[in-house]
Amino acid sequence: MAVNRDLSSDDSRVHIFATDNEAFVAAAATVTELVGLGISKKKTCNVILAGGISISKTLSLLSNIDTDWSKVNWYLADERCVDAESELRNDKQIADILRNSLGAHYGHIFSPSSYLPPKEAADEYASRIERINMFDFCLLGMGNDGHIASLLPNHQALDSNRVCCEIADSPNPPAQRVTLTLKMFAQVENRILVTTGSSKSDAVTDYTTNPKSPVRLYNPTEIFADQAAYS
Repeated sequence: MAVNRDLSSDDSRVHIFATDNEAFVAAAATVTELVGLGISKKKTCNVILAGGISISKTLSLLSNIDTDWSKVNWYLADERCVDAESELRNDKQIADILRNSLGAHYGHIFSPSSYLPPKEAADEYASRIERINMFDFCLLGMGNDGHIASLLPNHQALDSNRVCCEIADSPNPPAQRVTLTLKMFAQVENRILVTTGSSKSDAVTDYTTNPKSPVRLYNPTEIFADQAAYS
């Protein structure tokens, strides 16, 4: 029997739960497992993660019991080009969530510089990313329009051969972003997507039928979703 690989509900990589909270709990358990494996093998764990509601909810369910989160390096998949102290910064939002769920010893967060112009920030962040020998996993959400990180549907950045690139025309303000690329994500063995809610159903329909959608190009190894997203 042929194996379904279109990320539909019949695809073995897709885990669909009755509620969004069940999806977040399952995703948090997988994150915890992968972090534990990384630390056991090499004394540290390197993670690429995005901001957004689904990822925030997942991180809020992490527990500091039996896991040494201080050994985790969290690298932002994308960042808004705003002042370092802005509440819009993904790194600031992620730090607040991890601090609330794990306490002060949640690890280290790395993100593109807020002090450089977008292109220079992208190049500088790429130089840091390329020094990492191995990332243990990516943890991304998806926007209502189907974007992942700051990679938009049908955008030229989907074809970028750079590790990190600047975005000047995001439809969601601020327009300027810095994002890791599909080229970078493809180098990571475990690629997780978390997406929930009826507002995502159109985007889910698109990525199950459109091989050129950002999610299909990301080629997740696991998807955690609720029934509303897959309705």
